[in-house]
Amino acid sequence: MAYTTATASTAAIWSERVRAWRASGETAPAFAEGKGFAGSTLRFWATRLKSAPLPSSPRIVQLVARSAAAPELLVEVGAARVRVGRGFDRELLVEVVGALSGAER
Repeated sequence: MAYTTATASTAAIWSERVRAWRASGETAPAFAEGKGFAGSTLRFWATRLKSAPLPSSPRIVQLVARSAAAPELLVEVGAARVRVGRGFDRELLVEVVGALSGAER
């Protein structure tokens, strides 16, 4: 679908709102409250922007203690799973999670 510049800008704004809403886990009305738009408008744009990404924000799903000295976290981003152990490189993890979730830097 081709958009004019103004429409592309509007679509980009709504695409981000839809992505944030889906990642929040809230209902459309709850997410929209106090933000200057209605939940029904959010649902309209979610339908219109079929290409808007599904929730892919990182989620810590489990603490795995292989030994008392070396606990791990299992982080899920979409279908990917990343095991994070003690002493991990925080910046590298942020980059990996961003790449897996399609986040722009």
